[in-house]
Amino acid sequence: MGAKKRESVKEELVELNDKFHKKALLNESFYKQLMQNGFAYHQCLLVHIFPDSSNTYCGKIIRQDGHVIEFDVDLDFGGYSAWEDVTDDFQEVWKKNKITQPWLKEVVAYNLFLELNSTQEA
Repeated sequence: MGAKKRESVKEELVELNDKFHKKALLNESFYKQLMQNGFAYHQCLLVHIFPDSSNTYCGKIIRQDGHVIEFDVDLDFGGYSAWEDVTDDFQEVWKKNKITQPWLKEVVAYNLFLELNSTQEA
């Protein structure tokens, strides 16, 4: 049961990140703000994203350096966007649940990020 749930979450993340890396998820403003804030989006892993209002999106992303950033992006007015490093909390969830609840999105996302980075370094 757990393995099936984990694979389902992984497939969902792979599909989301495929769209993200192809710049097919949101408009150019999103990607521009990511780059302005030091993200090499093609090396990042988007954990989740959801609309907060008509042109504002919230979510979490694992940056290319492994830091986890919670964001609230305003596509119209970048000055209103917020970026918060939540790496410590995220890694705590990962460490606490990687054995007991390996299907949690945070666990699957971080494992996928580590897997993708080890592949790129090889």
